[in-house]
Amino acid sequence: MRNKNLGYAALGIILLLLSVIAFAIPTEKTGTFWIAYVFTIISAVAQIAIWKNALGKENTLKSKFLGLPIVYIGIVYLVAQIVAFAVFTAVPTLPIWSPLVVCAAILGISAIFMIVGEAGRGEIERVEAKVQKKVFFIKELQADVELLADAETDSSTKAALRQLAEKIRFSDPMSSEQLVDLESKISEKAAELKTAVSRMEIVTEINLLLDERNKKCRLGK
Repeated sequence: MRNKNLGYAALGIILLLLSVIAFAIPTEKTGTFWIAYVFTIISAVAQIAIWKNALGKENTLKSKFLGLPIVYIGIVYLVAQIVAFAVFTAVPTLPIWSPLVVCAAILGISAIFMIVGEAGRGEIERVEAKVQKKVFFIKELQADVELLADAETDSSTKAALRQLAEKIRFSDPMSSEQLVDLESKISEKAAELKTAVSRMEIVTEINLLLDERNKKCRLGK
C-alpha cells in the first residue's frame, strides 16, 4: 500500500512539473498544444487504473509478478506520450490533426499491448490452476500415508507405510481424465487403510495400483 501511494505521489509530481514547464515556456498555446496536453493528462491518470488492474487482483507475490509486464507497458505509454507532448509544445504550429493522430496511435498501440499482456497473464493463471488441481491427488495421498506411518506402532507396518509414502512421492504427480477410475480405486484403498486393523494387505494392493497408474502415466506421454 505504501509503495502504491508513493507511485501515485510520483504521478502527481510528474503532472505538476509537466504543467509548470509547458505553461512556463513562452510558446503559443494553440489547439495542437491543448490536444497533446489532454492526452498527456489521460496517460498519467490511466496509470492508476493500470496499476490497480495489474497489481491489485490478488495479494500473492506471483499474481503481482505476472502483472508487472502490464505496468511496464503502461509506463512506456506514459513516457511516449510525454515525448509527444514535448514535441507538440515545442512546435505548436503543427496542424491540429497531427497530435490527434500521433497521441491516439500511442494510446491505441499501448492499449493493444496491455490487452495482450492481460490475456497472457490470464492464460498463465488458468494453466497454473489446472496443474495445481491435477497434482493435488498425489500430494493428498502422500500426506495421508505419511500421517498413518507416523501414528503406526507396529514396526513392520510402519516401514511398509513409509516405503509406500516414498513411492507415492516419486510417482508422476500429474493426473488426467484417463486415470480417474484408477485413482478412485487408490483413494478407496487409502480410506480403508485409515480404519483397517491389518494394513499390510491394503498397502500391497495400493502398491500394485500405483504401479499400474505410473505405467499408464508413462504411456500417456
